[in-house]
Amino acid sequence: MSVLNAIKAVEKISSDLVALPGSDEYDSLAKSYFTELEREIKPACFITPSSTAEVADIVKAIKPFAMPSMLAICGGLSYFAYAQGLICDNVVNYEIVLASGEIVNANAEVNRDLWVALKGGGNNFGIVTRFDLRAFSQGQLWGGKVFYFQPSFSGQISSLVEYLKDPNPDVDVHICLSLGYAPVISDLLAMNDIFCTRPEKPKALEPFSDVEPQINEMKTLRVASLKALTDEGFSGAVANRVIKMTTTVKADTEILEYAVNTFRTALDKLKGAENLLFSITFEPIPVSLIEQSIARGGNPLGLKPSDGPLVVILLYTSWDKPSDDDQVYEVNKEALQEIEAKALDKNVYSPYLYMNYAFPHQDPINSYGSEKIVSCFIRRPLLIRGEFDEEEARASE
Repeated sequence: MSVLNAIKAVEKISSDLVALPGSDEYDSLAKSYFTELEREIKPACFITPSSTAEVADIVKAIKPFAMPSMLAICGGLSYFAYAQGLICDNVVNYEIVLASGEIVNANAEVNRDLWVALKGGGNNFGIVTRFDLRAFSQGQLWGGKVFYFQPSFSGQISSLVEYLKDPNPDVDVHICLSLGYAPVISDLLAMNDIFCTRPEKPKALEPFSDVEPQINEMKTLRVASLKALTDEGFSGAVANRVIKMTTTVKADTEILEYAVNTFRTALDKLKGAENLLFSITFEPIPVSLIEQSIARGGNPLGLKPSDGPLVVILLYTSWDKPSDDDQVYEVNKEALQEIEAKALDKNVYSPYLYMNYAFPHQDPINSYGSEKIVSCFIRRPLLIRGEFDEEEARASE
């Protein structure tokens, strides 16, 4: 009954704030979710505040019945990450409604520990109602996609590791390597998603832009605006059942090759799923990115320059039928477990999990390390409630 009571408490503020099942607004909001899996979630209602003050009033109203829903602040990789750090590293201020209903700002000067914790801390501290980002001048970029055949993928892995281990790399670039299966071609196809924040093709990206043989009709490399390149990256996104799972390893050719072989084995188990799309992506975390995160005030992710360079491994699967759900989940989980076991054996495993790619069974917060967990996820909430004891914390360390 606590959910029903919470809904009634919000309706006392204004019935316009609540969209209930059966209403056109409820159906429209449910259909706005990115994939079919999310659209199958049926919340008791949607709450639709339009101002920070309304958010604060709602949190105060529902506090006696439940903890509030919270907006996740998860990190953020971008075309600029190698030179500028993660997207969250460039947030200079958060406006946030705490669980008490209090509205506070968090930045380098005020509530600094909350500011740091929010930069990758996920939905643990309140509802963010505004964030201010550091801005910089940016003209046109060079980049796009290159499609090529799977026998060349091994050489691209070697080129990626070579780039990441260069002591003086070009940090104005962004590289993603993917290998994917689609039933339309009944085969694997490789793709490089590459960008330079200067309007020119840089030498650092030549190994990835010039791979042969490639499918020239599908190549999109050009000088263009950030909006044009971003629109291309998200165009044609499927709306069926989609999951992502992730792990992270050190930049090592052997473990990345092993991950590809594990992916191929997993694919053989999934080919019976209707309208299957299945891919593995390697997304780098170069040392420069970690250094920029620290220079911009730090975050709770627990990464140090000595940990890098790293590669985030993403397994992406989409399919049509709910009857295939369990098999898809289990095959992906098994593949990640095999990759992680091999990485541990080779001493190239990283515990870090990129929150935006993590599946519900994964625990990105725990991957940040005990020091960051105590600092950002135990100390900070207790400080908010006035319950943190510095002497007791030191005694337990």
